Amino acid sequence: MVWRETGIMDERLRFVVECLSGDETMVALCAAYGISRKNGYKWLGRYRTFGPEGLHDLPRAPLNHGRATAQDLVERIVAAKELHPLWGPKKIVARLRRTAPEFMWPSASTVGAILARHGLVRARKRPRLRACGNGPWPQPQEPNAVWTGDHKGWFRTRDGWRCEPLTVMDASSRYLLALEATGSTADSEAWPVFERLLKSMAC
Repeated sequence: MVWRETGIMDERLRFVVECLSGDETMVALCAAYGISRKNGYKWLGRYRTFGPEGLHDLPRAPLNHGRATAQDLVERIVAAKELHPLWGPKKIVARLRRTAPEFMWPSASTVGAILARHGLVRARKRPRLRACGNGPWPQPQEPNAVWTGDHKGWFRTRDGWRCEPLTVMDASSRYLLALEATGSTADSEAWPVFERLLKSMAC
């Protein structure tokens, strides 16, 4: 349907008035307003049924759909939640399926949505993620006072071996002291690397 930009409601009302006057045919009027005959008859029918209010656009969302949960099941779900306020959707569905197996109960996610629509679900507070570590890092005053060790993320080599690269750096100068391929993040794999570095520094 193409209406001119002068105002859709004004155009529709003007179209209906001209149509009801009987001076022009429906075909001629629809051509003049740039709409199809199907739309012309639609707006005329809406005007005759609802008056000028019928010329407003109707909402496009469906009022209901075939897969909606039956109202009596919704009422039973809400009643079960009110009886057991600490139960979640999974437990409610399991209980209802046991006590009334003759009904096709919705899934736990649908029950959760029903409870949320009825304001029976409290939003859960999620714990904030905190940064790892035991506090502020020490600020080294000279090189080799503090070393850092870090595993950089594993990958598989061509022969299928799981490689966990271990880096050891001087915290002051950021000098890379070692980059070793270890098989895991276990202390037993990392400690020999540190022992070797400490022995080489002692010499």
